[in-house]
Amino acid sequence: MIDHEKRLPDIFVYTDLIDRFIENSITASEFESAFLRAIKQEQRILGNPVYPILQELFEDTDAYVSDPSLRTEPEDLDDEQLRACARRARQALREVGYL
Repeated sequence: MIDHEKRLPDIFVYTDLIDRFIENSITASEFESAFLRAIKQEQRILGNPVYPILQELFEDTDAYVSDPSLRTEPEDLDDEQLRACARRARQALREVGYL
């Protein structure tokens, strides 16, 4: 039996969104909308190591509150906190092979 190299799934839609957000090409609100929509429409089972990274960023994005006056909970994230989460996720994706 030949042991085939396991391939990472194509997640360009996610890495592109994350990169554009980190580079300030899109706002936090635009990222929130596009990322949550993409995740919710995902039909594939991404599995390890990709799924846990994207799931954590999904949870972070879900905690983002664009209006400062509505940030009432300690877990509510502002623009820069969400951007920091996106940077962390992007670094984790790089470490597993997404350059």
